[in-house]
Amino acid sequence: MGKTAVIIINADSLGGLEGDTARRVCKHLLSEADGRTPDIFEVDGGRLSKIGDILKYKEYDVFVLLKGTVFITCKGIRTLSGIALKRKELSIIVPVSNESLVSHQRFAPPFIYHTLSVFKQAAEEIYKKFKDHITDVREADDFCLVFRRELLKSMPAGGSLFDLPGIVKKGRFKFAVAKGVYAHRYGNCYESARDDLMAHVPMDAREILDVGSARGLLGEMLKKRQRCVVTGVEIDNEMTAVCRSRLDNVINLDIEAAINKKILGKYDCIVCGDILEHLNDPWKVVRGLKNHLRKRGVFIASTPNVMNWALLFELLRGRWDYVPFTVLSGTHIRFFTVNSLKELFEDAGYKVKDVKLQSFGLPPGGAEFIAGLRNIFPGINEEEAKASEIIVVAGR
Repeated sequence: MGKTAVIIINADSLGGLEGDTARRVCKHLLSEADGRTPDIFEVDGGRLSKIGDILKYKEYDVFVLLKGTVFITCKGIRTLSGIALKRKELSIIVPVSNESLVSHQRFAPPFIYHTLSVFKQAAEEIYKKFKDHITDVREADDFCLVFRRELLKSMPAGGSLFDLPGIVKKGRFKFAVAKGVYAHRYGNCYESARDDLMAHVPMDAREILDVGSARGLLGEMLKKRQRCVVTGVEIDNEMTAVCRSRLDNVINLDIEAAINKKILGKYDCIVCGDILEHLNDPWKVVRGLKNHLRKRGVFIASTPNVMNWALLFELLRGRWDYVPFTVLSGTHIRFFTVNSLKELFEDAGYKVKDVKLQSFGLPPGGAEFIAGLRNIFPGINEEEAKASEIIVVAGR
């Protein structure tokens, strides 16, 4: 089999700690204990921008170009490379993904993955379903492109590497989608209406505080649903700018600082959607926000569930790998179970009215693992073990 080079181009907006975490995850997935790890090159988009730039990697027969944050397994890379070498009539081979601009590349497993082990299970389930099946197509998304070296020789050396799909399309070359190879990508993780939280916001709430309002979509949807004034609290400057176009007021501060500065008002409803796990002292924040909740007000909070079966499975394997935008996000510094989250509110003087668990499907291995836990710990809460997210609704 020919030699393969994986070139990771840092070219997307996933920056900061989550970006660093994502790059570690990508490299970890491409590493194999049996020594079959492909050669990996990580470059900035500005340094590798022309088609001719790749020709300097003379010892490689196949190139895998990953643009931005793309998670793909080593087996997936081998499958794509094998297709590229066997099917000489195909110019570019691409995988399927949960996020793609092209519809025939859009495909996702029926269950969520919080850990690398479960991501690998997801990729394996898709491979079992489709194997090496490929579909000829006329266009492809550019987040993962696989091609043989000789393709570049027929391309203009000065052409933009990111325009490669367009150049191939104009030249009447062939694309193919490898249906059995799955790659994960991140969409806009900060643009969510959070219907799950909206469902608990009282229709008669007139003044609402959205803590960690991100780009303000939740507040905007609330304002469309009911007559209310929404104040957001957001620490990120760029998201605050967007948020201000959607909400009535936006406080550009960390919630801990906002409480200390005594600049918050009184509210009928306070929403903390996946915020508590990011705070140094969530106990102090929840206690402090009680002073800003009206007598019959409602406090709605959600947080990832650290008792999720996949995390227990990883711990028993000696792993605790941070993965962006999961229970073990790189920016999470506090972790909660149902009981510890309820106690956080009760200790602060709230009355917990409701607790909801959110689950998003189980892989076959997950159901088997939970069944095994039940045999060892007969009293285990199976629904909590399945859940990814906890929602608490509390009042004064």
